[in-house]
Amino acid sequence: MKKILFALGFVMFASLASAQEYIEPVEKWKAAEVWGNNYHGWSFHQDVSVDFTVEGQDGRFTPTDEEIAETENLLQKRIAYVNRDHYNQEGMCPIIDEHMRMYRRQYVGFTNDRGDHIVWVNGLWDDNMSDELLASDVILTRGGCGHFWHLKVNLATRKVYGLEVNESGDTKIVPRVKKPQPRISKSKGRNKKGRIRKTGIIHSPEEKVFN
Repeated sequence: MKKILFALGFVMFASLASAQEYIEPVEKWKAAEVWGNNYHGWSFHQDVSVDFTVEGQDGRFTPTDEEIAETENLLQKRIAYVNRDHYNQEGMCPIIDEHMRMYRRQYVGFTNDRGDHIVWVNGLWDDNMSDELLASDVILTRGGCGHFWHLKVNLATRKVYGLEVNESGDTKIVPRVKKPQPRISKSKGRNKKGRIRKTGIIHSPEEKVFN
């Protein structure tokens, strides 16, 4: 009898272990941490909203480890030329291409109307910003001069372009742009139901129709 109970218990334990093994996580990670030659950063998922676009934008994509490695290969080869004017990098401000390994990165993927994959790269050199903060959201800043910059890398054309370097001054994190929320307009009649009136930009023809 004990052998039978033991056998049944083992089968139930094995079934539970097998069931747990195949459970798929529901939550999507916002960003995947990536490392490589002279770089460390986070690749953000395509569903994470951002407050900026690229020229000819047609969509978003999630950069893979291979695409990040290719992005960094192009970036590190061409950053000295792209940064040849050393804009906002005078005096105590670091020259970006001389300190590349000091910047932690954030990567956001875009597609344009030609189907090109464009990776927006955000470089941040600030020990007060924790890894947890940089993994939680795309961080835009003001001030800090050469400690903060961003640019774009087109993986199809292999072009590195659009370098922007922060101005001098104290570093401040730029707050997120608040998105307009639907607003309920109350009808005058008691029996008439209120209807949702959408504010802001109308993105599709379907949004113009209200019941």
